[in-house]
Amino acid sequence: MLNEILTLDVYRLMLIFTRVGAALMVMPGFGSQVINTRFRLLLALAVSLLLLPVIGPALPPLPRSQAALLLLVVGEVTVGAFLGILVQMLISVMHVAGTFIGFQIGLTNAFSFDAVAEQQSSTLTAFLNTVAIVVILASDLHHLMLRAMVDTYALLGPGETPPLGDMTETLSHLLSAAFGFAIKISAPLLAFGLIFYAALGLMSRMAPQIQVFFVVLPLQVMAGLGMLMVTLPLMMLLFMRWFEDGLVPYLVPR
Repeated sequence: MLNEILTLDVYRLMLIFTRVGAALMVMPGFGSQVINTRFRLLLALAVSLLLLPVIGPALPPLPRSQAALLLLVVGEVTVGAFLGILVQMLISVMHVAGTFIGFQIGLTNAFSFDAVAEQQSSTLTAFLNTVAIVVILASDLHHLMLRAMVDTYALLGPGETPPLGDMTETLSHLLSAAFGFAIKISAPLLAFGLIFYAALGLMSRMAPQIQVFFVVLPLQVMAGLGMLMVTLPLMMLLFMRWFEDGLVPYLVPR
């Protein structure tokens, strides 16, 4: 009897761990490569242990065949990875906005390591991504990420076939919306760049002997950074609302 109980608990724990671990390994902030791999695994295991008494009774029984168990595990990993990719897309708006802004203020060729994208990105893009993660953690929006991960058990229960078509459609629509939202939050800097380059074109026509674009480059960078400093708080407020609205559909009302 004791052996059956222990086996059942290990099965339930590992089944929860597959979904939770897949989500946390992909979610920005929790799954970043700059965080030690052992710490990320221990965090996923700790969250799974906390969820075991709550979700464990609702889990399906241990399948009798290895094929059924494999399909169950693949389904759990798919749901967890879907949620992690969804959160990645919600934060990707800052990467796209940083790229747009970098082109307008002349900082596209300055590169640094981006802890969110986990690759070399423009300095401005890496800065906006880092600020976005800090804002999420400081405002406790990461609690919504964890809550959405738990509430997926009510939306997509273990043993159910993941709706791959709906997941793909959701991600495609979110990607399109993220691109449009990135343009909106970077609109002040885009307008600045349009006006600035139009003025440079007029100056180049009036004084063709002067290398206008080369002379005013420091002014472009300084003015662009000044505009960014003024608009950054509003950008972060809009981003927080965007991030929250993106996760609310996956939360169960309480």
